Amino acid sequence: MNNCKVSIIIPIYNVEPYVEACLQSVANQTMTDGLECIIVDDCGTDQSMQIVEQFVKDYDGPIAFKILRHDHNRGLSAARNTGIRAAQGEYIYFLDSDDEMVSPCLEMLYSKIEQYGTVDLVQGFLYEQRHERLTACPYMMPEYSKNRRQIKTFLLKYEADIIPAQSRLIRRSLIQSHNLFFKEGIIHEDNHWSFFLAKYVETMCFCRERTYFHRYNPKSITKNINIQKESNAYKAIVSDLCDNIDPFLAGVQKEYILNNIVTATNGGYYESVSARDEMINHLCKVNSVLERFLLRIYLKAKNTFVKNQLFRFLVRLYKL
Repeated sequence: MNNCKVSIIIPIYNVEPYVEACLQSVANQTMTDGLECIIVDDCGTDQSMQIVEQFVKDYDGPIAFKILRHDHNRGLSAARNTGIRAAQGEYIYFLDSDDEMVSPCLEMLYSKIEQYGTVDLVQGFLYEQRHERLTACPYMMPEYSKNRRQIKTFLLKYEADIIPAQSRLIRRSLIQSHNLFFKEGIIHEDNHWSFFLAKYVETMCFCRERTYFHRYNPKSITKNINIQKESNAYKAIVSDLCDNIDPFLAGVQKEYILNNIVTATNGGYYESVSARDEMINHLCKVNSVLERFLLRIYLKAKNTFVKNQLFRFLVRLYKL
């Protein structure tokens, strides 16, 4: 597709109740010039793809819909990677197939590029309840930033969860030049991917509007706990991240890793004590002696107040 501005990538796997609304939200975009929508069939077992095929057949508009197919189920990361490799847009937008975009989403995001020129990333914001749609976004960030300290800190922000891969435009050449594909074979792939993305984003815009509706889907992977998958994911995430800490804001990176470990340990997302200790040992190896000491005490503490104080102290130490 010539002069493609944005490639929307939608992996499809067992989302029969939601996928038509998802696709309709794409068709309803107020920006239609230079859009392609890449749909990746990840071999589900319901009627999702039949709905997709009928929707694409009936669609009569300027957006170029494309369907790509896996020959077996490979997971969300692989489906996104398939979409990235096929994309021709200047920017990539990830949309989960049980979610929706607001109608002016891409118009609002892309207007920042038209205003400020080529940037690495344009961040929109999601909402999960309909009443949130009209509330202000929670992040106090400038509309445009080339402050790498500010950008990296934002991208590694972790408050109960990370800022996900959705609801943003990412420059495709940034992904390609730094091999920023999603790690396949794990869940919580956004936790892994965001860490590496944060290394390379140098310019960023913020759209203060809520542009993305994240729907609660009781059948989604994140709502159905599989301890073995959780354990394997967090072990891989912590190991890879500890092995790839760079000197710029190393403490912010260690704090991000710590938050992943805390999520895993507090949630019991490990197969055995040895699996839990393996995660902890990875972080200990990259910590200073004092950081390592505080981390061990924090993990052993039983009193909630004491744990919270130790956590805050450790985070402050990371930021020195």
